[in-house]
Amino acid sequence: MENIELRLLEEINKLQRFALKTPIDSKNFWRDWQIIFTNVRFSQIAVRNLLENEHLSKEEIEYFKKKLQVLKEIEHYLKELKEIALQVKGYSIFSTESSEEGNDDLDDLLF
Repeated sequence: MENIELRLLEEINKLQRFALKTPIDSKNFWRDWQIIFTNVRFSQIAVRNLLENEHLSKEEIEYFKKKLQVLKEIEHYLKELKEIALQVKGYSIFSTESSEEGNDDLDDLLF
């Protein structure tokens, strides 16, 4: 059991580089979010390129497929944080409660 717990701690430590520690309402949130999100997207692109262009063993293919799934989960986490940050700022893409007058700022943000 101790070995499994140690492996879990190692996995958590590996994922910490993708953790966004900047508070959502701080000035640096969007900069830090963009840096981490870009790293995740570039990592996904790199893994896909390796899977498509390299002659890999079955073990390597499985490893990279698992890595790609983890990156997709991290991307989902970052998108959830983005939605929360937008809601904190008063923007909600899916909100039906906002009036038509208040949507100008949201339109500027999205388009």
